[in-house]
Amino acid sequence: MIAGVAVPAVASLAVVSGLFLRADSVPASDWTIAGPFGGTVTTIALDHQHPNVLLAGGMSSLLFRSQDSGGNWALLNFPKFSLSEISSVLFDPADANHYLVGVIAAGEGGLFESFDAGQTWHRSKAIKSAVRSLAAAPSQPSRFAAGTLDGVWVSDDSGKSWRRASDTQNEEMQGITAIAFDTKDPNIIYAGTSHLPWKTTDGGKTWQSIHTGMIDDSDVFSIYVDPNDPSTVLASACSGIYSSSDRGDEWHKLLGIPNTSRRTHVIREDPLNPSIIYAGTTTGLFKSLNHGVSWKTMTDTQVNAMSMDPANPNEMYLALKYDGVGKSTDGGQRIDLTNHGYVDRNISSITQSGSRLVAIEPTDGESPGIFVSSDRGESWSQLHQQGLVGVHLHSIVGLRNDDRTLLASNSNQIFKSIDGGLAWKPLAVRIVTLEQPKAPPVRHTTRSRATSRASKASSTASGPAKPIEKVREVKLTEIRNLYSIQSGTQGIIYAATDLGLLRSKDAGERWTVTDIPASSGVIALYAAPNSNGYLIVRAATGLFASKDYGDHWSELQFPLPVSDINDIAVPADSSSPLLIATRLGLYSSADGGAKWYANSRGIPASTVTAVLYDGGNSTAYAIEYGQLFETKDSGNSWEHVPSALPNLRIRQLWKPDSSSSRLYGITSDLGILFRN
Repeated sequence: MIAGVAVPAVASLAVVSGLFLRADSVPASDWTIAGPFGGTVTTIALDHQHPNVLLAGGMSSLLFRSQDSGGNWALLNFPKFSLSEISSVLFDPADANHYLVGVIAAGEGGLFESFDAGQTWHRSKAIKSAVRSLAAAPSQPSRFAAGTLDGVWVSDDSGKSWRRASDTQNEEMQGITAIAFDTKDPNIIYAGTSHLPWKTTDGGKTWQSIHTGMIDDSDVFSIYVDPNDPSTVLASACSGIYSSSDRGDEWHKLLGIPNTSRRTHVIREDPLNPSIIYAGTTTGLFKSLNHGVSWKTMTDTQVNAMSMDPANPNEMYLALKYDGVGKSTDGGQRIDLTNHGYVDRNISSITQSGSRLVAIEPTDGESPGIFVSSDRGESWSQLHQQGLVGVHLHSIVGLRNDDRTLLASNSNQIFKSIDGGLAWKPLAVRIVTLEQPKAPPVRHTTRSRATSRASKASSTASGPAKPIEKVREVKLTEIRNLYSIQSGTQGIIYAATDLGLLRSKDAGERWTVTDIPASSGVIALYAAPNSNGYLIVRAATGLFASKDYGDHWSELQFPLPVSDINDIAVPADSSSPLLIATRLGLYSSADGGAKWYANSRGIPASTVTAVLYDGGNSTAYAIEYGQLFETKDSGNSWEHVPSALPNLRIRQLWKPDSSSSRLYGITSDLGILFRN
């Protein structure tokens, strides 16, 4: 097995992750979100009427809800959009089941509403552009405002209908980045833009630019109005933090935060003590006890959003970049991560390393996130590794009988750790070749001929000369993936590279280039689940098979270009067919690749991204558009396996070895899933 690979109608209902689903339409062993919990949170909101209920949004349209003050999070069935993020969330002050969610997406986005606490969603027909900010008027709870890419929209009936409240001809108010109501007068609305703030005092009929005292060309990220004294307004921008004592007519910049923290995403005031201000910035959370005269750093993790309980402002929740949800119950003095169930991670690779599982997230800040699990993926912890700053790994492999040695790679460099992933160093790629020794030149004299005959006789008697081992160091320009395959008690590591398929039997210290005919660049490697030496390589020039761990290769004919191939399942023995996942569907061959047939019995003839044999039996799994299909007869028939988890985007299937009873799904957004 390769390690390190990148509805029937029934009456009863079950509630799972906030969804109503038919109970026996979901298998007893459904997918479980395993984490690693955390990741980027883009926005967070607390229901002021029920402060134990929160909504947290992330990238890829992920929306989670907690009903126990952040202790546990459940994924809601929110619509999926490409290249998207949840930008803002709002609880209806008069209806605890009414949620409003703003979305930014490539070519789409908009405003979405749920009237049943997140079970179903409806898209606003009025607001069709990306929504960056949402607010409700404290003095008139049925009045909402939405800041969108095409201006300010206002609703006077809790979102049932919307009217555009900003001038369509005013280009300065096309991209609204922040929105806030005066706490006493619902007709006073503040709007931040990518170029300074604006204000209306008549519900949106007219708008005035309010930028006196503010540095020109300031992207306004957040606006806060003092609930007890609405003449006091705070604004955060890329140029710093500003305060106004006259409803924005004039601004004064608050000093004290370092210049590196000027991009303040969110500004909040303690509603019970106006001297206390919190600023969530690109370099962490800052707190001031004297209305911005001086500041104290509370955390060094980027804060994207903040929400607090007005009745107990010491309890606050932070939307953190990479680290998930932060919670403090003492005004920020201590911030704990409360992420159980929340995950927004794109895991690129997982491997077995001794008794542990190890996974990587390529873009976890300045260095990759490396996570380990000692309980088969039930829980994960992040390693605080050294030596990978600025390195974005995409592949990692370990050895089945060694929990200390790990190899990982980015696009052109291999790294090695010999302490379980804590410390890493670049690994020089040394290629070993064997050359036959050259015979010394012989002068053809009578005596030399006799000597030569004697020398040949002596050489023949002692056997052929031993090959000379030569080692050269090479620079790789493209590393597609790393693989680990067990051969008896020995772990063999392979690297799919631009130079071909590299093989190492000493944990990467030395490599040989496998002799694949008429091929140089290798895209991917696939192995039988029982590690019997049966390998298939997808190279730039075609498919090649080996039955001896790569010592010898033969070409396989396949009816489609290799660029159409997404994955290959190699069977444990010849009684089951080869299965190939392609953009046109699933293909199978029962004769080792001589003849191929389109396999569409129960699985639609469309893009299949992953396929995997369960082990040494006839059960296999395939992924099509993120959904799981199963066969129990070696691909003769397939059935869709329903799941209670909504909108799954499983990218890859993985098992640590053929004896494992657990199947893992690697996703583009929900981290790692597993099912038994």
